[in-house]
Amino acid sequence: MEGRRARILAEVVDRYIHTRRPVSSQEIVQVYRHRLSPATIRNELHALETEGYLVKPHVSAGRVPTVQGFRFFARWLLDVAELEAKAERLPAEPQPLPALPPLEELLRRTALLLSTMTGQLGFVVPPHGEEVPTRAVVLRAVEPGRALAVTLSALGVMTARLVPIPEDLSPEEERDAEARLAAQLRAPGQTRPPEPWQGRAVHTAYRLLRELAECPSSPSIFVEGWPQLLSELGVRSAEWALQRVRDLFCLFEEGRNFAARLVELRRGQEGLMVHVGEEAVSELKELTLVTASYFSGRGVLGVAGPLWLDYARAFSAVRYLASRLQSLLIQYGGAS
Repeated sequence: MEGRRARILAEVVDRYIHTRRPVSSQEIVQVYRHRLSPATIRNELHALETEGYLVKPHVSAGRVPTVQGFRFFARWLLDVAELEAKAERLPAEPQPLPALPPLEELLRRTALLLSTMTGQLGFVVPPHGEEVPTRAVVLRAVEPGRALAVTLSALGVMTARLVPIPEDLSPEEERDAEARLAAQLRAPGQTRPPEPWQGRAVHTAYRLLRELAECPSSPSIFVEGWPQLLSELGVRSAEWALQRVRDLFCLFEEGRNFAARLVELRRGQEGLMVHVGEEAVSELKELTLVTASYFSGRGVLGVAGPLWLDYARAFSAVRYLASRLQSLLIQYGGAS
């Protein structure tokens, strides 16, 4: 859709987002200073209603956007935001490096910032452990039969764990096992069990790889802002809002499943995306999801909110914080 009708639809959605009440033709003329008459606007609104973009809750009321109308507005605004982002590719001003908190705290703070900046539910999905390259591995015997295995990921996360090794493992075999373990962690994939005839270093590296794989993983999703979302949805009704929040909570509770759903929705695309009334995920049919990727597309962050959320604010916050998080990870030895 283009031209006058598209502009009027965008104005109706914009006005509804700011007022949360049906929009009349007279209001469109006054607020957006149209040269068109209210009668002409009414004809266009009627056509948009026939096409499924608007609906009249009552015979004498103004129009309210449908999911289709919100979806059109969100995608139109996203196109504008992407054009503006390309037009203003200016060198970033150097900023002093902040003291980097632990990774989990950094991701939790990012989710909180997303919620605070948008007034919606903010979330950050960290990259899966198997998707984060390992930068360094150190293996050192500390006593007969035990060694300290230290790994440093590309996210700057260091882990240390005592692991079993043969009591009589020689220094040469220890160094060989360390090198083989580092090579496997830097290029994860299908690892076949070693053959019986292969040396102890190979068998030790394989056992250590399995030991490290059993280490507890980080939380699969960081979420902040449930009260804000409940308050925002409560504009419609408390019962309806509570049901939407319950559904979304169940979706987020299975963090890995939600992350997999995001991968399906984003279809490998990087950058900013918006999903309005997503029918492929039942919990999102009456909600909006704005997401962006970071860490070279391995992680995703975003906000979840009602169909009538402030799209401009959500786009700006999500894009900025994805860029900022990526920048922090780069500055502290993360992804490029």
